[in-house]
Amino acid sequence: MVTMHVEIKATGFLFEGKAGAVINKAIDGTIVELVQLGEQRLDLMLRPRPAGVYLSIAEARRGQASTGHYRRSIHAVASHLHGIITDSGVVYGPWLEGVSSRNATTRFKGYSSFRRVGQTLEKDRDKVLKAHVDKAIRELNG
Repeated sequence: MVTMHVEIKATGFLFEGKAGAVINKAIDGTIVELVQLGEQRLDLMLRPRPAGVYLSIAEARRGQASTGHYRRSIHAVASHLHGIITDSGVVYGPWLEGVSSRNATTRFKGYSSFRRVGQTLEKDRDKVLKAHVDKAIRELNG
């Protein structure tokens, strides 16, 4: 199963009382936004044009493409200080990602879609966090 995992642990005197609730809300918002952004990017990445494996059945010509099952199996879940994007355990997910032992014995090295989306999310992380922290600061300042 291919997964991305985001978890942040917040401790210290700032996280006691109202400040802690506001900061936790900012962190939660950041995680939710990053998880949603990652899910959207994976959805776009797994829809190559004009022809490819990830086309939906409505877009696929009969017998020439898959039904888009893998793309529809991508799900994101965000809860308190925790976010995850997964392919729901699709058995061929590691092969499509390129992390299966089968990739070493074939010419197909995988699409690395989760890895590439993870790298873009790491680049965007600080900008997303800053927006939520700025909002939290405004709330704390009244």
